[in-house]
Amino acid sequence: MARFIKLRQGSRGAKPGSLIFIGQQRTEKVTVNVMQYDRTELVEKTDVSIEEALSMIDDRKMTWINVFGLHDTGLLSKIGERLSVDELMLEDMLNTDHRTRFTYDEDDEQLLFIVKLLMQSAESMQIDSDQLSIIAGKHYVVTLQERPGSHFDAVRERIRKSKDRIRIIHPDYLAYALLDCMVDAYLGIIAELGGAIDALEKEVLEDPRKETSGKIYRLRTELNFLRRIVLPLKELTLGFLKSPSPLISEDTREFITDLHDHVVITYESIEVYYSLVADQLDIYNSMISNRANEIMKVLTVFAAIFIPLTFIAGVYGMNFKKIPELELNYGYIYFWILIIFVAVGLVIYFRRKKWL
Repeated sequence: MARFIKLRQGSRGAKPGSLIFIGQQRTEKVTVNVMQYDRTELVEKTDVSIEEALSMIDDRKMTWINVFGLHDTGLLSKIGERLSVDELMLEDMLNTDHRTRFTYDEDDEQLLFIVKLLMQSAESMQIDSDQLSIIAGKHYVVTLQERPGSHFDAVRERIRKSKDRIRIIHPDYLAYALLDCMVDAYLGIIAELGGAIDALEKEVLEDPRKETSGKIYRLRTELNFLRRIVLPLKELTLGFLKSPSPLISEDTREFITDLHDHVVITYESIEVYYSLVADQLDIYNSMISNRANEIMKVLTVFAAIFIPLTFIAGVYGMNFKKIPELELNYGYIYFWILIIFVAVGLVIYFRRKKWL
């Protein structure tokens, strides 16, 4: 399936708000895990039903419901009914090709996010994405991912091992922590690509080969994929920061400001590396062109040397009987002296002109 635009055959002609999964099914079974906590207590449950998970939402504690798998539209419908999520938003959550966005539901006091989680193949450097949807309301955060992963293990460990700000019953801070963890992963992937781009620079300058253009093209494709994902993330963090939602505390806004700065840095890094790759492609084409010009220059010089020699040989190869030099006893030797003299003279002339 294409990474940039995904097929939408199942949604053609459907009415707005229809719950139709668009994308590739990433996991066979939908799994629901729950973390419920406050300053003093932590409860974790794995592989529970969505009904049990939703029933655990408690005004006195923070409940994080993590759903792995988006293809079960019935499950998402139950979440929407229980948490009063708008049907159009649920439709967007099922579209794994949806653009990154942030929405604040004033009536139900919810923060709604659609973002992308990134993974990178260690062998091919190819980047793939999973959609992450976050529903944050009073005392709960629901995250919906396409498949299980370790993206937020660091956040889970903080909840388990510390009793700092992460254990406060504030959905805005948990949402921020998840987004911050995601952006940190972006920076790690960009650093990997940057290392590959820096390593390619030496090859481009010193030994450009046929395979070099393919490497440059693949790196540029990955950077374009990153640009498509990170650019709207700047709008998301800015909207998150400026949202009038009462769910967002002033203390958390300071952290969101820092998150927005990280996203800006991430995008600027992508732009810098994209410019470097574009420059490398220009340098590669110039080097290949210069190499071809050098080859043509050598061939032209050889041709220029052999043209007069061929002319001399052609004159004495004519079949006229009265060519003056044909009867000389040492005519053959004189011929070779003339040929060598002309060739050496041309070489000396080309060197003085700095053509050689």
